[in-house]
Amino acid sequence: MEHNIGFVGGGEMAYAVAMGILKGGVKAPSILVSNPSAEKLVRFQNKEIKTTSNNMEVLQTCNIIFLCVKPQIFPNVVKEMDDHEFKSQDQLIISVIAGLTNAKLEAVFPNSRVIRTMPNTPCLVQSGVFLYCGGKSATEDDIKLLLQLISSCGECLSLAEHLIDAGQAISGCGPAYMFTAMDALADGGVKMGLPRALAIKLAAKTLVGAGKMHLETGLHPGVLKDAVTSPGGVTICALHELDKAGFRAALIGAVCSATTRSKEMANFNK
Repeated sequence: MEHNIGFVGGGEMAYAVAMGILKGGVKAPSILVSNPSAEKLVRFQNKEIKTTSNNMEVLQTCNIIFLCVKPQIFPNVVKEMDDHEFKSQDQLIISVIAGLTNAKLEAVFPNSRVIRTMPNTPCLVQSGVFLYCGGKSATEDDIKLLLQLISSCGECLSLAEHLIDAGQAISGCGPAYMFTAMDALADGGVKMGLPRALAIKLAAKTLVGAGKMHLETGLHPGVLKDAVTSPGGVTICALHELDKAGFRAALIGAVCSATTRSKEMANFNK
């Protein structure tokens, strides 16, 4: 069966996922992206992806639909569907909307199969994390199809729905934490005399390398941290400063706060 893949919403996440799908071998003309902003659609058009300003065109013509709008915008999409008397069809609905549960998706699309997901922006460079949880109506074939589409995005992980919000707080929001850390490390390097471009590159390469070390060795991060921390050395002095500033507590708090906010966003869709 030939698949027409649609994206309702053309923001950063939609672009990242669409690029991952393209790299997986899907042809650009089989993808249709909607967004009210013509400016947002230009980069899709540059990849020969079809675009429209009309959400209903996507909903009415595509059999696989990624919902990529902000949680507070989704009620407007539902109203648009009601205004056009749109009835859900035998479609696969894949949501990347924070806080939107499968149960709420199934209420909006009663005749469709739904899958709740949470990717992250590194999908753009095939190094992302793509969390997913199928709804009651989703079949094994639907999950296989999703994995086939997104396999080039990065790591695809099944997660129980009650843990999706917490997972999002780490992998979905995590790139922002890492970019903030990179920026701060680079500022420190600049303060100590390094050229900014070099300082940023050192920070980025170090973050990538540290992650790869854990993934390839399987060693606990604490063990890897201790391995580079010599008694009375440079690293332990640096770690002391991080602890004094509440570095670990700040990261834990960030994950908890993001999880809570994701759950709150479900209220936009009552």
